[in-house]
Amino acid sequence: MNILVLEDQDEKFEQVRDYVVEIIPDAQIRREKNWLDYSRAVIEFKFDLILLDLIVPRSARDETLEDHHQSLVETTRDYSSKSFSTPTIVLTRHSLNEGDFVHDLNLVDINVIPFNDHGKWREALKIKLLAAQPSKKFDVVIVCALEKEADAFEGVTDSWGPVKTISGLICREVQIGEYKAVIVRAARMGLVSAAVAAAFALDRFEPRLICMSGICGGVSGESEIYDLLVTQSCHQHDAGKWGPNGFKSEHYDVQIDVNVHNKLVEIAADKEVLVQLNANFSPGRSEIPNGQERVNCRINPNAITSSGSAVIAQEGKTSTLAVGQRKLAGFDMEVYSIYEAARHARNRTAYFAAKAVVDDGGENKGDSFHRIGCLLSARFVVAAIRAGTADVWKG
Repeated sequence: MNILVLEDQDEKFEQVRDYVVEIIPDAQIRREKNWLDYSRAVIEFKFDLILLDLIVPRSARDETLEDHHQSLVETTRDYSSKSFSTPTIVLTRHSLNEGDFVHDLNLVDINVIPFNDHGKWREALKIKLLAAQPSKKFDVVIVCALEKEADAFEGVTDSWGPVKTISGLICREVQIGEYKAVIVRAARMGLVSAAVAAAFALDRFEPRLICMSGICGGVSGESEIYDLLVTQSCHQHDAGKWGPNGFKSEHYDVQIDVNVHNKLVEIAADKEVLVQLNANFSPGRSEIPNGQERVNCRINPNAITSSGSAVIAQEGKTSTLAVGQRKLAGFDMEVYSIYEAARHARNRTAYFAAKAVVDDGGENKGDSFHRIGCLLSARFVVAAIRAGTADVWKG
């Protein structure tokens, strides 16, 4: 948040600055001490909020205090100014009871807050600070359904911000190479929560890429534990109708863009990426699947997967999902919603999902494989973002 402060008194400026930083820790504050420099600043730069005192020197060369209230609107709301629409607050110790002056300022979004030693100005300023915060924009949104899936990115990204609420979503800001990214955690598992989180993130953050990371189930014969399924096409397996003869599926599917898919195939074929994915896990015995001697991840960049709102925990049940899907490799509870939300977004964007198999529908079940599965997915998603997947798709 970029804030312009016009204040010549050091003590008052420090009080205002300290309180602004308390409310908005990452605020960028520019200070001017005279009217001439203030006038230049509002013309040349776009600020998110302006705080000013009207009794200040005319210029750096003339320290005589002057009342500039008569030229306030003309200077601040000049249409040639880059900050002509910026919310503005007059924060002053001086009385401004001159006819309809304060009322006229309110009409052009310039509010007056009396500055005094009682500190009542703080609460009024807090309201304006929070209201004036610009919408956050990100290059990339990463959606996760579970906390463990989101936490797997720690140490993989270039920066790691705290968990906080941004525009009503549970988020963690991160940096991945040149890309400003945010990890959004859905309220819970399932198609509905994923759709809500993705739709809100797409609308509020306007990313160039939205992707999903996490863990999923595999289909016997098509995938094994720790295989990484990059979903080329996804359908919803619980859409349809229950009738006298059982459940009749209604087939809906959605695919990723050809250019995005080609880029992901290229990344999956990079031997260095595969080495990075399989490195430094220090697995416990329970984290190595039965019949294997070590953790081994294979990347399937052409995976056909299926999503549904219910957890599939019955052994052999996954075979029923494969009816009509000869190459169905895995199933989860969210990917279909992410793809549909991106496909219908107002601002079109690239999208993909990469999930690691942690349940093969047979003897390898339980939570033992979740830690490594989450890490594998996070590492691939970060590698794909670093490789520029956000920039290969043009809407």
